[in-house]
Amino acid sequence: MKCNMKNFFLTLALGCLISLSAQAEVEHYFSTIKQDPNALYAFLKEMPKGGELHYHLAGGAYPEVMLNIAATQPYCLHDANYSVSSDKNCSAAILATNDALYERYLQAWSLKNFIATNEESAEDHFFATFYKFMPVVAEHEAELLADVLKRADSQHEQYMEILVTPDNVQSASFANLLKDKKTNAEKLEVLKKNQAFNDNIQRTIINGRNIIEQAHTLLGCDKNPQAEGCNVTVRFQYYILRQLAPDAVFAMAVNAFSVAQASPDFVGINLVQQEDVSAALKPYKRQMQMLDFLHQQYPAVHLSLHAGELSPTAVSPADLRFHIHDAVTVAHAERIGHGVDIAYEDNAEALVKMMAQKKIAVEVNLTSNDWLVNVKGAAHPLHYYLEHQVPVVLSTDDEGILRTDLTREYVRAVMEQHLDYQQLKTITRNAITYSFLPPDEKERLQQQLDKQLKLFEAAYADR
Repeated sequence: MKCNMKNFFLTLALGCLISLSAQAEVEHYFSTIKQDPNALYAFLKEMPKGGELHYHLAGGAYPEVMLNIAATQPYCLHDANYSVSSDKNCSAAILATNDALYERYLQAWSLKNFIATNEESAEDHFFATFYKFMPVVAEHEAELLADVLKRADSQHEQYMEILVTPDNVQSASFANLLKDKKTNAEKLEVLKKNQAFNDNIQRTIINGRNIIEQAHTLLGCDKNPQAEGCNVTVRFQYYILRQLAPDAVFAMAVNAFSVAQASPDFVGINLVQQEDVSAALKPYKRQMQMLDFLHQQYPAVHLSLHAGELSPTAVSPADLRFHIHDAVTVAHAERIGHGVDIAYEDNAEALVKMMAQKKIAVEVNLTSNDWLVNVKGAAHPLHYYLEHQVPVVLSTDDEGILRTDLTREYVRAVMEQHLDYQQLKTITRNAITYSFLPPDEKERLQQQLDKQLKLFEAAYADR
């Protein structure tokens, strides 16, 4: 027995030494390519990644996929603004044969070849795209999800947490029930007692499950569980539109909390839309208080918030002082999306120390922050977070509109932010650690990721 135990520990020690040796060789190779974007992309594409925690299905789907769907379905084309609308009496088939028209729609639906003008900034163009293609998203979420999962698989991602509204924002229509109610408690009671609202909750849950199942069917997962995209674990966040009228935001939020509490497919909720316009700035504190109230009613529901997606050139100094703070301390956000204005917040040092202590992760979207709020390079707070031990993850945000992918975000983190291999490994593991998955699923995916990282390093060490 002693002999067997001795052999066991020798084998274990030998395995550790081999693993450390492989890691050292990979780190050395990494150091030789970190200024070569092509070698770096090839290397990092093969690197196993935890996945994405900040991903909008509508903006993540590539416009080429949506245009190809539109070309085979009854959609009307509106060439004045390059939008589409669903109509059984129309046909968009011309998109399949008219390359010039196809290209104009493609550029209208993304930032491909975009050049900012005095009339339209990149941010303006970005947010305008959603209104142009949203009818396709609303009717073809399963097809879009299937394509997203295949792309994630090709990037060697393990997990995706995707923002959706499977009821197509119908929950906001219940705002008319709340106009005579003054308190959040009264509004919540009205919604809870309304059968149509409860039906919408159930419809959201059913639609969410159907989207996942249909996407897996399209991928052929039932016949071949190893087919591309089938092994990427996917969960949803239900998002609330922050620029709607107060009662509509409240109704969406109650629907969101209710769905996330009841359905294992929905692991959290979020608050989205452009943050630096008056429709989002004016009600910000009120919305954080509303989320605080609903957190008390649904304490088990996870919350990630878009907060601090602001730059000093876009808003007044007063608006830079509290968005991340209130998201964390008032609304109980467990993760922050973007968080680029952290240095401008009141008592920023105390805030990041608290975020580090409470393990409140930041979802960093480098390409998005560059295009939309003009924050990049040394001005980006990624290193500020890292130096204060605030956990971070890398995400694409809206990879289809932005023309990026997760590997390119990793490349950018190396070439522009000068992250090393060990920092990337921590970040990729963070995508599982700070996900909203149940503990047993986290452990399973973490073990799977660690195993794949070891195989990846061993393969590079053998080259």
